[in-house]
Amino acid sequence: MLNFQSLRRIVFLVSFLCFLSLPAKALLINKYDLPDVIAAENDKPELKLQGAAVRTWYLMVKGYIGALYLEEPTSSQEEIYASDSYQRMAFVMLVSKMSARRIANAFYDSIQLNSPPDEQKAMKDDLERIFALVDGSMKKGEQAVFEYLPGKGLRIEIAGVEKGVVPASKEVFNLFLRVWIGETPPSQLFKEQVLGLAPVT
Repeated sequence: MLNFQSLRRIVFLVSFLCFLSLPAKALLINKYDLPDVIAAENDKPELKLQGAAVRTWYLMVKGYIGALYLEEPTSSQEEIYASDSYQRMAFVMLVSKMSARRIANAFYDSIQLNSPPDEQKAMKDDLERIFALVDGSMKKGEQAVFEYLPGKGLRIEIAGVEKGVVPASKEVFNLFLRVWIGETPPSQLFKEQVLGLAPVT
C-alpha cells in the first residue's frame, strides 16, 4: 500500500513529466509567439530559432518580425552562408495589410545593396523565378516563409499557402540572407538580434 510520501513523489514525477512535454514557447515579440523549434517533418530536419527582430520602417512603423531558423545553429554569418543545411527566413506581418509584392520589391532593393553586381547578374534568372511566385496579400499576424531546401532549391510560402519551390543553389539563398545579416542590414541591432547576439527588446 502506498504511503503519503510515495504518493507525493508520484504526483511530483507526473507533474514534472507533463511540464517537460509542454510545447516550447520561444520568443514573445509584439504579442506573437515564435517557437524555439520547428519539428522535423517528412524529409525535413528539426529547425531551431537562431534569433528574431522587428523590422521598423521610417523609424516608427513596425513592419514585420523577422525570424531565422537553422538546422545547424550558429551566430557566425560566414558559417550560415557556407552551410548547405536547411535554413528558413520567416516574416510575421505587424501591419494591418500589405501586398506580398511590396515585400518582394523591398527585398530586391536590399539584395542590390548587399550583394556584388556580378553575383546578382549570374543569378538574375533564379531571382526572377523566385519573385514571380511572391504574390497575394498578407494581413497582420500572417506569415511568409523563404526556406532553403538542400538539393531542391528555395521554397516560398505566403500566408499559409505554398507557392512553390524554385530550383536554386545555396548561393541564391545567401542573397536573401544578406538582406538581414549582410553589410547593409535593416539596422545593426536587427542583424545582431537575428544572429542571436543581442536580446530582443
